[in-house]
Amino acid sequence: MSISCVSVASQTPPSKLSVKNPPRSSDNSRHKRLLKLLSTEFGDGRQACALFEEFLQQETYDQSFCLRLISLAKGRGVSWEIRRLAILMLENQLLRIDAANLSDFDFMLTRLKLKEPGSERPVVSSVLKEGYSTTDLRGFVSEFRRRLKRLNRVHNAIGKRAARGVRDFFEVSRCENKLSLARYLFAPKEIVARILEQVQVTRGIDDADPSGPSFIDDQIAHALTVLPELEAEVLRRLLANSKVFWVSEKTSSKINSLVEYPEKTVVLVVKPPGSDVEFEFKRAGKRGDKILNVVFARNGYTVPPSHRFDGGSMQYTLQGEVEDAARFALIYRLVHQTEPPVPYYMSRTMINVVPVRGKAVPIYNYFTKRKIFGRGYPEMRLAMNESIEAFRSEQYEVMQDAPGDLHRTAQFLRVVAPSQAILCGTSSFRLDKLAGYLSDNGPRLYFRKGLGVSYKKEDSRRLADNLLEEVLGCYKPPDVDYQNHGQYVAAAFAVAENRAKADKNYLSLVAQIARFWGTLLAVRGYSRGESVVARNVGLKSCWEGGDWRIKIIFMDHDALVIPGKETEDFHAHTVLPGMTMDERYLLGGPRPDLFATSALGYIQSIYRVGADLDAKGKVLASKERKSAYKKTQRELLTNKNLRALFKEGFLDKLLVWDTLVKFYLKVKPGTDVDPEWGEDMKKMLSEKGYGETAFDCYLEIIEAHRGFLERYGNLYNL
Repeated sequence: MSISCVSVASQTPPSKLSVKNPPRSSDNSRHKRLLKLLSTEFGDGRQACALFEEFLQQETYDQSFCLRLISLAKGRGVSWEIRRLAILMLENQLLRIDAANLSDFDFMLTRLKLKEPGSERPVVSSVLKEGYSTTDLRGFVSEFRRRLKRLNRVHNAIGKRAARGVRDFFEVSRCENKLSLARYLFAPKEIVARILEQVQVTRGIDDADPSGPSFIDDQIAHALTVLPELEAEVLRRLLANSKVFWVSEKTSSKINSLVEYPEKTVVLVVKPPGSDVEFEFKRAGKRGDKILNVVFARNGYTVPPSHRFDGGSMQYTLQGEVEDAARFALIYRLVHQTEPPVPYYMSRTMINVVPVRGKAVPIYNYFTKRKIFGRGYPEMRLAMNESIEAFRSEQYEVMQDAPGDLHRTAQFLRVVAPSQAILCGTSSFRLDKLAGYLSDNGPRLYFRKGLGVSYKKEDSRRLADNLLEEVLGCYKPPDVDYQNHGQYVAAAFAVAENRAKADKNYLSLVAQIARFWGTLLAVRGYSRGESVVARNVGLKSCWEGGDWRIKIIFMDHDALVIPGKETEDFHAHTVLPGMTMDERYLLGGPRPDLFATSALGYIQSIYRVGADLDAKGKVLASKERKSAYKKTQRELLTNKNLRALFKEGFLDKLLVWDTLVKFYLKVKPGTDVDPEWGEDMKKMLSEKGYGETAFDCYLEIIEAHRGFLERYGNLYNL
């Protein structure tokens, strides 16, 4: 079995990119500077230089030049790099059309196959799934220009014809997801071919579980339904034939790459051209000669069971993660009638071969044969033996012992059952990384420690511009020279337009967090901090309703617990500690010293939040959390589709806990409970089927977690 690979597109013949008006002798020095700059990225640079020279000669919108750019962008014999440049140039040209000139927009949108000819005709309805709010031509043009203006920082700079502007323009053209028109000029088939070129691919085995809850398949179908046409088709092609995707030496770790292997992760993310949607392959191995490994301890500490299989996912934990995440996503949609702030899990594939030096090797041989695994083999086998014994003590189903290294490998792999999941709707912009990259030390963290490359001030400035564009949605660069990262980022947030967006986005994120948290608390769910820790929470700039909005996305739900059809009672002694850990990692909990490393703490760091905005956020959070909590409980009691996800006994007892907490919190610490109230509560518990000791047990738990419950006391005000 071989590992699939796709060939690189052919280079463009120079004649295809000849300039209408060759540079005059007086322009030769600029031409040489431009050629030198582009030669570092395009081989001899002549093709790109010719296109740039023609582009820079355009003083106004030129319809014939736009048609030529469309032809180049469609790529008949044109390199991918030139096609990307042509698309960004086309966007620059379309921004030169006056918004009131519907005739020219009608002509160009028709050429992009977004409508039929005629100013009175609407735009195709598929744009609504792309985030536009209207198909009326005039309204669409207004939103279309607003979307293209997101890159005004490079469009305005290129007009100055300085080397810096050209370099910025070129660098942005390399980020396919930022090119709004790319979705209309790149075909899904060639996008997938480009993706496959940058990864290793092996065949796996479909891990669909026919006995699993039907809502898992329903969620997959729903995700494909709401996705725009381009993203849905790209995803379908990636999902076909039970492929397993692995990191390769061709996979970039640069932010906003088409395929990205974010630093300090073992996932691949795909950001399709012209799209704000992200796909993730979880997990995709590690760089270097050990794409998979076995680890039992790091830095003197034993790792969790799911991390013993280093670089890959365990089927057992992945199956549970998929079910609970899908259950919560459905709950959230049914309650709030909107898409959930969690990704959709689109497929699971079991791994039976791994890529080793260009060949697909059976995974049993990889972990058993020293010659295949290579250096580090003794350490790996020792960790495997330790893991097997730990699995056995943890009540995993481990095969009986038998002689031979192959049998030992089988014991380990039988428990682990290596698998990979494909997710839709993730974000590579995790909070801890965003905050780090925007800090004074950001360039060193990203370039030197992350990418392992040297960098200049201009590289650092472009990093800041890219990140600020992501967290603000639309961003106006500060009119200052870049001296250092701290100075430049501070200057950016000092721009009134940016500061207003930052404040608005922060309050929006606070509301989103509160809605998520209130919903999770209402269904008695928790994740022991795993779903809400900053490294597993990301921000995503999304085009929605004809404008850029910032969304928060909670990922990695392998510890998420959501009550299901098998849950009869609320086991507070287990759930409350899990909720408390969620609070600590999400909001910092009661300890001020932990706030900075909480998800909200990182968000405040990213948006430079002051005391006044923090105070507004706290008021908003309390209001939104309570609203989500109460709304979720109402729906649990009345919504037939939602109730079908839970056991009837659990729903019947839903408000028992709230009633106990509400009245107990009125009792001052250290004082006795009113006997009459105690008898009433015991009677209520008895009528709901609880045993005689339930009242005392619940009170003991409430008292032990009084601080946590008091912080959210308004939720229990029935």
